[in-house]
Amino acid sequence: MENYFRCVYQKAYSAAQMRVKFLYDFSREDLYHYFRKSQPEFLQRVPQYLIASYLNITPEYLSEIHRKSVS
Repeated sequence: MENYFRCVYQKAYSAAQMRVKFLYDFSREDLYHYFRKSQPEFLQRVPQYLIASYLNITPEYLSEIHRKSVS
């Protein structure tokens, strides 16, 4: 049981570290494009304001990025 929870903790910690790395190393547009490429079905199910909050940008800026990428 201890081994299982240690693995779960390590995966969660690793995911948190990757998120921090992405937030500091990439521009906001790059973050959106990476997120869109890696989680396309997620974008269809979750409201834009929540995605903007997760990416640490405003919903208006997210709409602008989305509009640029579509056209």
